[in-house]
Amino acid sequence: MRAALKTLLRGDAAQLGGLLRQPVTTALLLPYVTAIIIGCGMYGVALGLWRSPLMGFYAGIKMPLLIFVTLLVNGLINGMLAQVLGTGLSFRQTLMACLMCFAIFGLIVGSLSPLVIAMVLDSPPPDHGDRVSWYRAIILTHTLVIASAGIVANHKLLRLLQNFAGDARTGLFAFVGWLAGNLFVGAQLSYVLRPFFGTPGLKVEFLRDHPFRGNFYESVWTMLKGVIGPGGLILLAVPVVVSAPICFHLYLLNRRSNPPPPAFTKPN
Repeated sequence: MRAALKTLLRGDAAQLGGLLRQPVTTALLLPYVTAIIIGCGMYGVALGLWRSPLMGFYAGIKMPLLIFVTLLVNGLINGMLAQVLGTGLSFRQTLMACLMCFAIFGLIVGSLSPLVIAMVLDSPPPDHGDRVSWYRAIILTHTLVIASAGIVANHKLLRLLQNFAGDARTGLFAFVGWLAGNLFVGAQLSYVLRPFFGTPGLKVEFLRDHPFRGNFYESVWTMLKGVIGPGGLILLAVPVVVSAPICFHLYLLNRRSNPPPPAFTKPN
């Protein structure tokens, strides 16, 4: 199991490509499934611990569940994208690649869970007078950590996609599509399976009474306005607008300095 996870974290496209071509067996799936259950379960406990230990227990169960449901939904969507874009990946290989991606995600958030627990223990309790502001700050911090871990986990498989496609541009398009789909679907499913953090003043429960009322993005927008105000949202958008052309320029420079990776030889 340790050797399989080391290979995964190294992101060696040749070795990972060989794994994708192997028949799916329990021995092949076990390291990745275990990494998701343990890593995401630990981070789930850290998510809900600020509200109460019971909320941490609930979130520790729901976080791996969220990942596997997202894997099921996005595996099908990404499989269709892989076929349309001509990456050379079958539906089975796409699902396996997505499982690897989420295993990396589980390892990242699991390793960060002690830091998050330390932050929670150093924060005022949920019955503090300024509990609403602390709740917003904590949930936005978690959102940033989870989104960053998701981007890093997806990026680990970028080289694999490019090698399978035999073309850097096709692999990059597939990567962007997978990343956008994982973030979009995962975020909304997390809203449906709420609570993970546990809003102060509301009772601790496994699921809310109306899980499909509202959406994730509306709630994040409301919390952003509450934390930094309407003027702060404009200031927050400035670095994004300024950095976009810089990132695009760096991407072009990287394309010129790094030729496309060689394509895998597909078996007859």
